Order: sequence, then structure tokens, then C-alpha cells
Amino acid sequence: MNMSVYNPAFTGTNGTFISFNSRSQWTGIVDAPRTNYLIYNLPQKERVSLGFSLQNDRVFIENKTHIIIDYNYQLQITKDKFLYLGLKGGGFYNAIDTNRLQRLYLTSNPALAAVKSYFTPILGLGIQFKTPNYFIGVGVPSLFDNKRFQDNAVWETSATDMAYLYFSGGSTFQLKNNFSLSPVFIYRAVPNSPNLLFGTIAVDYKEQFSIGAGYANNNNIAFFVSSKNFKGIEWGYGYEFTNRKDGTAIQAGTHELFIRFNINISSEKEIEKLQEQL
Repeated sequence: MNMSVYNPAFTGTNGTFISFNSRSQWTGIVDAPRTNYLIYNLPQKERVSLGFSLQNDRVFIENKTHIIIDYNYQLQITKDKFLYLGLKGGGFYNAIDTNRLQRLYLTSNPALAAVKSYFTPILGLGIQFKTPNYFIGVGVPSLFDNKRFQDNAVWETSATDMAYLYFSGGSTFQLKNNFSLSPVFIYRAVPNSPNLLFGTIAVDYKEQFSIGAGYANNNNIAFFVSSKNFKGIEWGYGYEFTNRKDGTAIQAGTHELFIRFNINISSEKEIEKLQEQL
């Protein structure tokens, strides 16, 4: 629903809206990952779309806040085919509270001297090709690898925030009786970590109600439902769980909620009706 988080070339391509997402991973486990983000996409002007996003990620002793501006430029290839070029800029601050760590000894651990809160700038880019029936895109939310902690005379750290690469695509197939089928996939690559391939497929009815499922190559399975009312308000809920059988895998489920307020939805429908009459 919010592909601009990974690829700025999606900014504004779904119209003007304000959306809020909340994801609670591994329900019931203390200090498990929690993600919340707010996205605002402005109306397109002179082929340019701007978007603002505020994202917060919490896990264990880390509390990371992103502030991002997305810029997207539209190039018209043919009447109904477009190429989008996106830039992402901003930064994040990672607040790390080492005082919450449980200690085995009363004496302080000198290795923690290098672990401090830090700020990192973000510069990303993306590209998307879109037609009425399908889209493909490649995005890098942040181009640079950044060392997380400062070395000192005693300790040298190796922890790094790595650059991620996202490749995504999807299509829409019209079925009978106002139904349509929408498969989407996302491929994520990051150095020194297993690549992730995640796909979903949704059945839509009159573009007002959608239900679907997803599967990832890490054996995670998801189910989701979403709906849009006549006032342009969308909402959705998703549940994800793991299908791994090994005893070390976390089996707790993940919940995600979103709500979106589409802006000027009535005027857009009026324009569509006029185009149909012409």
C-alpha cells in the first residue's frame, strides 16, 4: 500500500493521501520490533510529486526515527505509459539505551563505550515504469553504508547500516462480474544477509474491497483484507506468521493495520465521469 517507503519513484502515483501504518511483530514477546509510519503525498504539479514521511522503528534497546522527503518526476512515454524518477532525502536518529541491558556483573563493560546514539543522513533513489495493467520498479532507500558506532583507542567496531536494494513489480487482471486479480512481488537484497522474496495476490471487488494472501522465501505466510468507502477512506489489516519447523524459530504472529485518507477523491471521480462522457 505504501511502496514509496522503499522506492521514491512510487510517490504520488496513487494520488494525494495521508496514511498511517502500524506493525507489531512477534506479538507477546517483550521488546519485539514495532514500526509506525505516517505518509503524506501532495498533489502532482508540473509532473512533480512530493511526499513526506515520518517513521519510527523500535526493537529491544533501539529507537530509530526517520524523517524523509520524497521527490518524484514523471516522464510520459506514450499516452498511458509513464516512467518515474525518484529521489529520497532526509535522515534518521537511532536512540540506543544501553542502561536497559541486563548486567551479569556490577562493573561496567568497556565494550559498550562505543555503543552510543547516532544520526545518519539518507540519500536514496528509485525508478518505476507504469502502465494501466502493470508496473516494475527498482529502489534503493539509502545509497550508503554507514558505520554505526565510533571506534576508540581500545575498541574497533564492525556494526554497519547497509544499503538495501528493492526490486518490485505487479499487475492487474480484470475478471468477470467486477472482480480483478492483483499479484505483486518484492525482492530485497542486502549484503551479508539472505535475500528476501515476498509475493502477494489479492482479489478485488469493484475496487472497493480486497482480500488476499502472501508468502515469503523465509517461510512467512500472510493474510490481509482492505476496504475503501465512498468518502475515500481506506483501511486494512494484515496478519503474518512463520511456517518454519525448527525449534529456534519465533512462532509468534505479526499484526499490521493501516488507514488512508484520500484527498480530493470526489473531484477525481468527477473528472473520470467527464472523460467517459467525452
